[in-house]
Amino acid sequence: MHRSLSLLFFFIMLSSTITVAASSPNFQLESEGNRGSFEPAECWFDSPIPLLMRSDFECGYVTVPEFHSDSDGRTIRIPVAILRSKVENPAPDPLFMAQGGPGGDAFEVFPILTGQKAETLGRDIVIFNQRGTRYAEPNLMCTESFEAAQEILMLSGDEADNRAVEALSACYERLLDEGTNPSAYNSLENAADVDVIREALGYDEYNFYGVSYGTLLGLHLMRNHPDQLRSVILDGVVPPDLNFIPQVARNTDRVFTEIIQTCENDAECRAEFPDLENRFFALVDELNQSPKTLTIRDPETGERVETLLNGDALVELLFQAFYLPDAYATFPKLVANLEEGDYTFIRGIWPLIALDRTLSEGMYFSVICAEDADFYPDEVMVEGIRPYFADGAVSEMQSYLDVCEIWQVNQLPAEVDNAVQSDIPTLLLSGHYDPITPPNFASVAAEGLDNGYTFVDPTGSHGVALADSCLDGIVQQFLESPEREPDGSCLEEIEPTDFVAADAISFPFLGEINQFSPSMWTQLGFASLFLIGILSSYLVLPVAWLIGVLRKKDHLARTYDPKARRLKWIGGILALLFGMLALIFVSGVAFFTIQSLLNGMANIFAISRSAVPFFVIPLILILISLGLSIIAVSSWRKKVWPLWAKIYYSFLAICAVGYVIVLTMGGMTTMLL
Repeated sequence: MHRSLSLLFFFIMLSSTITVAASSPNFQLESEGNRGSFEPAECWFDSPIPLLMRSDFECGYVTVPEFHSDSDGRTIRIPVAILRSKVENPAPDPLFMAQGGPGGDAFEVFPILTGQKAETLGRDIVIFNQRGTRYAEPNLMCTESFEAAQEILMLSGDEADNRAVEALSACYERLLDEGTNPSAYNSLENAADVDVIREALGYDEYNFYGVSYGTLLGLHLMRNHPDQLRSVILDGVVPPDLNFIPQVARNTDRVFTEIIQTCENDAECRAEFPDLENRFFALVDELNQSPKTLTIRDPETGERVETLLNGDALVELLFQAFYLPDAYATFPKLVANLEEGDYTFIRGIWPLIALDRTLSEGMYFSVICAEDADFYPDEVMVEGIRPYFADGAVSEMQSYLDVCEIWQVNQLPAEVDNAVQSDIPTLLLSGHYDPITPPNFASVAAEGLDNGYTFVDPTGSHGVALADSCLDGIVQQFLESPEREPDGSCLEEIEPTDFVAADAISFPFLGEINQFSPSMWTQLGFASLFLIGILSSYLVLPVAWLIGVLRKKDHLARTYDPKARRLKWIGGILALLFGMLALIFVSGVAFFTIQSLLNGMANIFAISRSAVPFFVIPLILILISLGLSIIAVSSWRKKVWPLWAKIYYSFLAICAVGYVIVLTMGGMTTMLL
């Protein structure tokens, strides 16, 4: 079995989010600067839904040494955002939050997740992007890989590998030419930055939250910079003494096993989706033999991109999708859809992964090659796992070493892989369905933590803190009294997410909402304007009729011939009918969309079949808009209507046609086909 190196790159990322956007400023390292000081700056981020995020973040940069052992050498800048607590007496120790990756962008998701957490947690929240990541100066984002991504999507095998390596090599050479030293971007320098940030912001003690690779960063803090750490929260744990890379094949096999077994243990799921494992791997084999060409949309540019989907790509896409909450619940329905040729889910999720422009790939490989490439490919653990995952495991591990031959960085000392021993209160969180950092990783890390408390979310995936009221409560208890073990009994009451029913129908609009697609917001904006225009008929037409009655002068009756008057009344009725049906349709779609979104990832691209009748309405609206258009044209040809009537009915026709065009663009008019 051959797996593309280009697909492997996103297959193993320890990022906890899948997002879109890009920034790659060119920055030259300085030999002088305001070391250890906070310099205010305009915030770099905003929310796709402003109501989800507070706007009173204080943003800026903290200047740190490029190498902390050389305090008089060159400096770099770390982006920081502070959300001040508004409670009357906030705790003096803030919560610092670090993203995963390595190389992930904390500002893509944490400002939204924190919301009002500064109040409920009773302390300031400090979000920072690590050195070398997005908005940092410099960043190690590989624009060369971004530019090659679309091309790679249509390649397979050695061609894709070669193109990916070519892009990485070009990125490495460019960074060197710009004066960046990739060896400065590792976990030890990264951890030293955090203490400088704390001091620059004027905090004595602080609490640290890290997700995914951020947990490894937290463990390095506990070992090398423990003095000001009050408590640590590790979410999706990466212990330094357990190299995750040789574990990838086993962990991948594990998550597929857990998901398939969960369906088998559910009577309804087992009845609706029998023989799930054999059906899935039969699909993988079929796609490897006969790949499908799909068209996906670049989430940033809106450009349509052709992709080649084979079985290996499908497995790797699902592995990444399993990072998301409740993803396990959509898997059986996805298999059934793919068997029927329905690729809605794949078209929606693939661009979020393959065309992501937020990850700093240079930072990723600088960290990996400095501290995790110290293994031999034959160390990979394949005993007892499916042959599909075992067969290609050694070659996949070799891919890491091949990349590190290109991405030359200084190796960290062997001690960096030692287990961390600490008595700092530590909350270790895991998700049962985490594909990359399973619960046993937290158990390994906890062995050296005298005051470590381990909890597993029974339905969680990769990154579970702040996910619901139960986990919120555990985190809040821990921060209030880190010396006491939190009460996690609420975890026993968490009900599994219902599997997506076999009769659910694919609904691409849900995917647009979940990825905060700019085109979706544009469509919603235009649809709202057109609908408001149509609904104006409920005010304008009765008022016009009432004015005529009050004047006791039926101008239309004296001036129009009966045919023209009848046409006017038909036009009014059609406009009112259009508005009523449009409101019914909007209400129905909103209901089923909210219902699906409340189920999280489980229904990210599917809604209940009971929604099908609502999709007759767009077809009726097309006919009504055609009728309104005919009436509007006729009003100008008859030359008997007053000017205001001609203009207004033309306005209604334009709004109706515009509305159905927006529905068509959103796929609403073809749901029954």
